[in-house]
Amino acid sequence: PNKDWSWRTMPFPASSSHQQRTTVLLLLAVTIATICVWLPHDELTPLFGRSGHTLKNHRVLSIPEGVTEGEGSAVQTQRRKARETRYVAFGTSTTWGHGLENIETDPYPKLISRSADNLAVRAAGPGVPAMCLKSMVENVNPDGAYDVVFIEFYHRTLDPGDIDSFKIAVRRIRKRYPDAHLVFIRDWYIFGFIGFYNERGVWTRIEDWNERTGGEALHSDAFAEKVRVATKNGVKWEWYFKRDDRDVVLNEIAATVGGRIAAMEAPEKAEDFLPFRKFFDPDGHHLSPEGHKLLADRIGHLLEHLSIVDNPRVGPWDNVGDDMCVSWFLSGECPLEVHGDGVEMISWLAEKKSHPHYKYGLGFPNGGAIMFNNPFNKPMDMYLDFMREGPFPGIYPITEIIVETVGPNGSILSKPLYIDPSVEWVVHVVKPAFIGTVPPGNIIVHVRPLEEGKKEAFRIAGINLSETNDRFDTPEVYTIQPQECALLRPEQAPAANLRLSGFSDPKTIQIKQNDNERFDRVRVVKFVCNNVLNEPTDLNS
Repeated sequence: PNKDWSWRTMPFPASSSHQQRTTVLLLLAVTIATICVWLPHDELTPLFGRSGHTLKNHRVLSIPEGVTEGEGSAVQTQRRKARETRYVAFGTSTTWGHGLENIETDPYPKLISRSADNLAVRAAGPGVPAMCLKSMVENVNPDGAYDVVFIEFYHRTLDPGDIDSFKIAVRRIRKRYPDAHLVFIRDWYIFGFIGFYNERGVWTRIEDWNERTGGEALHSDAFAEKVRVATKNGVKWEWYFKRDDRDVVLNEIAATVGGRIAAMEAPEKAEDFLPFRKFFDPDGHHLSPEGHKLLADRIGHLLEHLSIVDNPRVGPWDNVGDDMCVSWFLSGECPLEVHGDGVEMISWLAEKKSHPHYKYGLGFPNGGAIMFNNPFNKPMDMYLDFMREGPFPGIYPITEIIVETVGPNGSILSKPLYIDPSVEWVVHVVKPAFIGTVPPGNIIVHVRPLEEGKKEAFRIAGINLSETNDRFDTPEVYTIQPQECALLRPEQAPAANLRLSGFSDPKTIQIKQNDNERFDRVRVVKFVCNNVLNEPTDLNS
């Protein structure tokens, strides 16, 4: 019974005798006993759920595994005891609440349940829970279970490294919470998903078109009128051609863990997007308060059809995998020992609003070192979180990383690795870089920026240790051998462009063909050969 219920005494007439009162009580007891025997148990148990944003008692319905929202009509009544449903969210800056006034109340996980644990990380991707799941949940719910897990990495389903880490992240989450419902968020945005093909057949994003034609604000009447005029003049607005590719990847990943997909409402035709502007932040990418409410409602309808396990299991970390992650990206506080000329904690304003939020990174203008300890009694994979920015030429320099392992018999230096923090599209995010496997004990990471004339110093935002069997690709990290420089001399250049277009796969330590045009290994090899290895290629870097 509901703990708020209370028993009430039955009033009796003053003229009633003791025998009358005894008879009435006996009849009442028999009636109650009969009801308890014949009434189904679930009718005595208040069930917990939600409708829209309002909590209420209701009968919980279940749909078969793999059926997504709106697909199934076969439902089955489920019975469970009343308790608060436990939610946790992993995702990007959208789930974190970019652009919202109050990130403690306004993001969609908090609209669904104020007590939800929102573990989304801004300017980051699925690599964070892939590397750091244990470190993340131990700060909020170290030993407890969750009933529902929200996972929002739909926009990170094109890059091979992101896809690889996405799979690892959901696999770890499922191992830790085997009875939880994993709900994958499929949202969308205007600036990035909508565009048109120009007269030369080149895809043109709507945000690029808008900037070239006046740069009107997304929510302005001038922007809407400009879109209507362009449509009348023959512009055919379309969805980004790789949208279907994202859907395929998300569906495949969700299916591997029995997940369900909650899709944010979108127009069937891209040309009908104007009424949906209210659901987006002025940047055309993140959700507005109305957008978070819309997404929360869609998720709420899905949750009404999910049963909750009474006593959900929690998988042991021995099975899920250990990790230790130290990040100062949001706090600005680095607990590790740091050395170097001019090394400092740099902050920059992420959002200019009534409650400003800052991001932080350690800047290494002239090189330096970070010292830490691998506390595990086994080798662990090490990743550096670094800031990546675009478009080219970027504001951060190509940087050399060497790992020094300190042991009882002296130190061992790794081969140099080179990180390219520039990218061709407009972005400023944290990216993990797989540096190598480190043994137990003291580790020194040596940092040496190589490019001159860059606007900012190379920035590191964290260091992570994770299990070697959870390793994922990070194509921004390069190993370069002197013999590769010869391949870039004029007579070898045509073959070199093919042979050097791959990246080092950390799973196999082999060169893997890079089908993603976003990573240009040839450019990095040219620079390192000409400026570091003193093996000139006679080609322009």
